Order: sequence, then structure tokens, then C-alpha cells
Amino acid sequence: MSQPIPFAWQGRDAQGRKQQGRLKAPSAGLARAQLRRQGVMQVRLQRLWWDRLPRVRPNELSLMTRQLAALLRAGVPLLQSLDMLSRSLPSLALNEVMQQVHNDVASGTALHDALAKHPAQFSGLYISMVQAGESAGILDTMIERLAHTLEKNEALRSRVRSALMYPMAVLGVAMAVLVLILVWVVPVLEDVFKSFGAELPWPTQMVVALSEGLSSSGPLALVLVLAGLGWWLPAQQKTTPSTARIRLWRDRWLLKLPVFGALLETAVVARWAQTLSALLAAGVPLTEALEPVAQACDQAVYGRLTLQLQRQVAQGSRLSEGMAQSGRFAPMIVQLCATGEETGSMDHLLARAGALMETELDDRVNGLSSLLEPLIIVVLGSLIGGILVAMYLPIFRLGQVF
Repeated sequence: MSQPIPFAWQGRDAQGRKQQGRLKAPSAGLARAQLRRQGVMQVRLQRLWWDRLPRVRPNELSLMTRQLAALLRAGVPLLQSLDMLSRSLPSLALNEVMQQVHNDVASGTALHDALAKHPAQFSGLYISMVQAGESAGILDTMIERLAHTLEKNEALRSRVRSALMYPMAVLGVAMAVLVLILVWVVPVLEDVFKSFGAELPWPTQMVVALSEGLSSSGPLALVLVLAGLGWWLPAQQKTTPSTARIRLWRDRWLLKLPVFGALLETAVVARWAQTLSALLAAGVPLTEALEPVAQACDQAVYGRLTLQLQRQVAQGSRLSEGMAQSGRFAPMIVQLCATGEETGSMDHLLARAGALMETELDDRVNGLSSLLEPLIIVVLGSLIGGILVAMYLPIFRLGQVF
């Protein structure tokens, strides 16, 4: 029996609405027949030579969750809501996942169990909140709260990305300009200097040595960097011990950066507080809520710390005590957590703490934006100006001789 071939398909249902998705079949004819049995007409098939779904983006997942919440709020049954979503989502990857979830739920599987079969798309936070909603009979409310949590977390990521995008873009352009100067301009001036027959000043010698090193070993370094990225990006999706250690080292280093470290830490703690607040408000016990919070942190240092806090809480310690001992949480959020433990309103106080951290993040982003522009101009101007002065020093000295 031949191996099934992956196909991407597009077509229309009985109502004339556009449909798309992916399937596997031994041949194109059998794939068309399978789609006709599902009521899909005017089928166009494309064979996939690389059978790998694109990554589901966080904003696509939050939009899908918001749509599902709206359908459930409107009184549409769960199975029909999943069917409507699986036929209308623009993301091909998410479309196929939701088709599989719909088929599992139609066969009698609980929604959270069907979602748990796709850990790459649905985090522990997602599955825990859906399970809490199913257990309490308030799935529509929990899905809506989940959509709100995902949107707030994505908004926090967007703020950090917007703060980092401008300096990274400027630094990238500046590095490209420096490489062009060192690779193409400096060798031309070096040939001119050799015709003088005089000894070059030490700043010029340093620039010339840097240019020669970049010209000789630059292509090899570029190949090694591209090969490293080719290995690192797929490895990010895996959870092997080696990649976990590298990710932990990287995240520790990022938190130690002079300006950006505090910005990242504020964003992570705000997301941590909001996620834990949403899970506690959903009725998830604290010891069970901390594991999906660790996953939602998307930061190895805080993820590892949260799992340590979970073990301490399971042994009878208070969460606020572990947070204070770690030194990774601001005194304000530790105090609010302690007050919440005493009054039984930890979910409300953590939500308040998350809102305060968001305000602090906005202030940091605004201050960073106003500070970075003149700082980058000064630093890059000094680098490029220093190279140009070093290259023109022999000409200045030659003018003094004559």
C-alpha cells in the first residue's frame, strides 16, 4: 500500500462558502473523492513536498478564542461552533488543528482533552481554563476570560517588541554600514597609504587589521552564524535538556542587560500576575495553577522559578514567602500577594498588581524611547567617526610634513 501524500486543498461547501485545509491521501483522485464525501466541491489540490504546518501565531490564537467565545455567548452549541471555526479561520495551521479538535469532540472527547492533543498550539494555561469551564458548566464565560487573558499577554509582548524594534533596526543598519566601510572603503585607502611609504599611526593600523580580518574570515563567520540559526530556530520548538539549558542561560543574560533587562522583567512579571489571576478566578487551585503559569511566562528563568514555587506551596509554604525569598518579584507584588492570601482575594489583587505593572511598563517604554534616539546617534556617530578619523590620520600627518 502506497504512503499517503499530503495535500493542501481549497473548495466550496454546499452554501458556496470558501473552504480550505490539508489532508493526506494515497493519490489526488482519492483526495478529491474524500472531500466530495465531506460536501466540498470545486476542489483545487496542491501537493505539499514539505509536510510541516506553519507556526500558529499568538494573535491568531487569541482571535480564534475570541470568536469561539462570541459564538458560545450567542448560544451556538459547542460542536457547531467548532465546525464554523474550522471552516472559516484564515490560518491554515490553526484551521487544520480545529478540524481535528472538532472531530475529537464529535466522537465524545471532552474539549480540554481534545485540545491537549496539540500542545504546540494550546498551552497549559489554555487547557486548564477550558477544563475549569467545562467542570463548572460555564465554558462560555471561561473562554471569554481566556480570550481576554491571551489578548492582554499579547499586548504586553507587543509593547516590548515595539520598544526593542527601533534600536535593533538602527543598530542593524549601522552595523551594515560599518561592514561596508571596513570591507570596501578601508582597503582602497590602505593601498593609497602604502604608496606613501611611511609608518601608519596605531589607530589606522587597528582599523586596517580589523578590515583584513573581516575580509578574510567574514564569509566563514557568516556561514557559521547562518548554520547556527538554522539549528537554533528548529531547536527552540523542542524541549531537550541541552536546549533547555541554553534557553535558561540566554534568558538569564537578557535579564541582566542594563536597560532592557528591567523592561523584560516588568513585562514577564505583569504577564505572570495576570495569568495566575485568571486561573485563580476560574477556580483552579493554586498548586495546579502555577504549572500553566510557568508555561505562560515564556521566560525560562521565571518558568523554572514558578515550578519551584509550586513545589513549596504543595509542601505547605505560602506563595508570598517563596516570592520574597526568590528576589525576582518587586516588593509591591509580594505584598499584594500576601494580602490576598490573608483575605482570600488573591485573584483580584494579582489582577491589580498586573495592571500596575502594565502602567510601569508603559512608563519604561516611553522613557526608553525618548532616551534611545540620542544615545544611539552618539554611539554610532562615535564609531563611524572614529573609523574615518583613523583612516585620515596618515593624510593629516602627510600634510604636516609638507
